[in-house]
Amino acid sequence: MSSPSSGCVYIVGAGPGDPSLLTVKGAHCLRQADVLLYDELLNHRLLDLADPTCEKIYVGKQGGRRSHSQEEINALLLSKGSEGKKVVRLKGGDPCIYGRGAEEAMQLAAAGIRFEIVPGISAAAAVPAYAGIPLTHRGLAASAVLVTGHEDPNKPAPSIDWSQLAPLDSTLVIFMGVRKIGEIAQQLLAHGRPPATPVAAIERGTYPAQRTIVSDLVHIEEEMRVQKAESPALILIGEVVHLHQQLNWFESRPLFGKRLLVTRQREQAGPLVDLLEADGAEVSLLPLIDLQLPDDCSALDGAIDSLSSFSSILFTSPSAVDFFFSRLRQRSCDARAFAGCSIAAVGQATADQLRDRGIEPDLIPADQSQDGLIAAFAEIPVEGSQILFPASSLARSKLVEKLEQRGAQVTRITAYENRSPDPATLEIPPALAEEQLDAVLFASPSAVANFTAVLGEERTHRILSQVAIACIGKTTAHAVEEIGFTAAILPDESSIPALAQSIRAYFETTS
Repeated sequence: MSSPSSGCVYIVGAGPGDPSLLTVKGAHCLRQADVLLYDELLNHRLLDLADPTCEKIYVGKQGGRRSHSQEEINALLLSKGSEGKKVVRLKGGDPCIYGRGAEEAMQLAAAGIRFEIVPGISAAAAVPAYAGIPLTHRGLAASAVLVTGHEDPNKPAPSIDWSQLAPLDSTLVIFMGVRKIGEIAQQLLAHGRPPATPVAAIERGTYPAQRTIVSDLVHIEEEMRVQKAESPALILIGEVVHLHQQLNWFESRPLFGKRLLVTRQREQAGPLVDLLEADGAEVSLLPLIDLQLPDDCSALDGAIDSLSSFSSILFTSPSAVDFFFSRLRQRSCDARAFAGCSIAAVGQATADQLRDRGIEPDLIPADQSQDGLIAAFAEIPVEGSQILFPASSLARSKLVEKLEQRGAQVTRITAYENRSPDPATLEIPPALAEEQLDAVLFASPSAVANFTAVLGEERTHRILSQVAIACIGKTTAHAVEEIGFTAAILPDESSIPALAQSIRAYFETTS
């Protein structure tokens, strides 16, 4: 991305919905933006790519709703573009395919403001592919025609000549045609398109909530009415629609249509969300834990400075590893500081965090929980041993008590504070607000406690009694039992991949 001294406006295509379809250049533009103007019809998770200091301006453009007019958007672009900043105009799909990107570029050009157009993956290509419908296929369609179903109402006469389109063997790709599908079908039938021509309407294409409605030209209007089809939807007309059933890979994934709630911090949830969405789930986030370094780090710093005096160090969560090593680096230390120490990890997720930092744990219990660590240490002489236990401010004390009963000297320090979120500032995702969930996922006992604190006991019991509860490990499952429920999904190994695999297996068995 260039850095012109006089500023530049980047008209960026965001792709059709799946955030992984954003181009590399589009992502680079977002990360460098000083100002971001964004539409409604794009995945708002893309906004997380922008720097926190970036000025974000919503200019929502969605049919049937009050939004900024195109003139207002143009004025904003001219105003921001003239300030010598890097401005990104983020538009769904490709900005120059029914995206009015060219109109915005023309305004910038007339004002002498530098701009670039960054193409995006168009819904015309991506949405049919996600529905298993190729736009062209040998023997079925040698070409495709993109058509708007919503022409400018101010035109004196329509520019689309359906009498010319109807006889073609081309696949017709109709944008913005949900409300006009009856008229479109009648025009095609009147000009000779066979009544049995298959039609597909693809709602929310490339999103986890994608739905494909298939019928023919005669019945598509009624079928869409019965199934309450809504915009945004792309309509495909042509023989290639017959391939949908055979090639429908996206809607055939094991978790497709399942609504899952992950109760982790946004920063920590990424790997789990990626795995679940790859299996087709619609994932919502409710960050129920705010993890921070303690206000007073003197005890943590003292332990780091005297690591050589400890014979063993116990890590009972990935976050304990993360915060301990973060503070270690701040004190100009690295993995060499652990020389001579035996390292124990409660489970594979914690062990993986240690391995990422160059430490291979000496002990991982078969039963991946604090009870498992207690059992594992039962076989190890600990009398007189100096053991360091960096943990959360809310960590259980049972492990410490058992080791001290056997003569060990355990130094427990707070590596991070586990704070409850402020319910007043917590954004409740729609699937939770509507209580339309298939599973709730917990990765720590504190998330279980905070779920009740945020939603209240009555609502918590109502929601959890209707869903499958998934826990990353036994310690978290015990916390669920303490509020009167049982985890339906509990992996043998306490790790993110194992949890995702267990969720997949559960729904494959129960669906």
